[in-house]
Amino acid sequence: MQLHGTFKLEMTPTLVDIARETHTSVSTVSRVLSGGAMANRISKETRDRVREVADRMGYRPNLLARSLRTRKTYTVALLVSDIANPFFGQLGSLIERSLAQHGYSLMLCNSAEDLEKESDYLRMVAAKGIDGLIVVPLASSKEQMLQSLPATLPLVILDRPIAGIPSSVASDQDQIANILCDVLDRGGVRQIALLCGPQHVITHRRRCEILSQRFEVLSRYEGAAQKATGRAAFRQFTEVLPRVQAIVCTNNFLAQGVVESLGQIERPPIVGVFDEIPMMDLLRVPIVCAMQDIPALAEGCVAQILKLLDGNQTVTPILLPAKVVTNKAFEVELFGRDEPIL
Repeated sequence: MQLHGTFKLEMTPTLVDIARETHTSVSTVSRVLSGGAMANRISKETRDRVREVADRMGYRPNLLARSLRTRKTYTVALLVSDIANPFFGQLGSLIERSLAQHGYSLMLCNSAEDLEKESDYLRMVAAKGIDGLIVVPLASSKEQMLQSLPATLPLVILDRPIAGIPSSVASDQDQIANILCDVLDRGGVRQIALLCGPQHVITHRRRCEILSQRFEVLSRYEGAAQKATGRAAFRQFTEVLPRVQAIVCTNNFLAQGVVESLGQIERPPIVGVFDEIPMMDLLRVPIVCAMQDIPALAEGCVAQILKLLDGNQTVTPILLPAKVVTNKAFEVELFGRDEPIL
């Protein structure tokens, strides 16, 4: 049998090849390319030289071999309650970017506000051999959350703290609700229509409690945290619209449904909302938002999961403040100003 043509066997570069080219040891090359705390102990000049040579030679790590050797997959799972919500989409993007800088990949899972689906995902991600887990939980107790997880799995609770699990990062719900109420109060709001997300979710429940304490609620509607719920609530609220000064929603997804429905109202009431509505400054509806610090939430949970992955169990809960933002229509309507509150 005669073979025609020339065949060139491409050899995959190894750690030994990179070490020889950079005049360093194989262990140094391995630490640099693995990333994380071990890499940071090596000088920046050496790290840059090793990475430049690895890129030039086309080095690709054998992830399976590395996992067998270290018993780590260098993967963290993030389980959110509704990826369709822009709040969680932005959080996930920032968490992924930050983890990548430390040599970890992100596995994204979505429970879709379904407790049974959450339980299925918790069992699944544990079986996948992930190194750590960040969860926006539906489960409300430590026992419920941990029953499907290995006891040794590093775990951080995001957005919705659970009593007994100290590794958590969330906004201060009392502070975030009260600063929203303060601005509404300054705008002369006394009576509201209240649109609530599911009351088994601690964030929705606590926001509703504080709003009900601060204002007279003339109409209340509760449902899934979706835009369709906002549209359905608006149909109920039409009966009290002449008497309320504001419709307050416990998250931005609910508020988007309300704002879409308010397009038919000549002089719409104020909409109070937790988290920003996209392009709200272009809307003629007066809007006031209590804005969570999404970058700080992302960095907080990454810092905590990295500590746990390094074996440091001395993590404490992180509770972050929020700020209020208003759109131009709110300022013009309430105070005759052209500039929003920042």
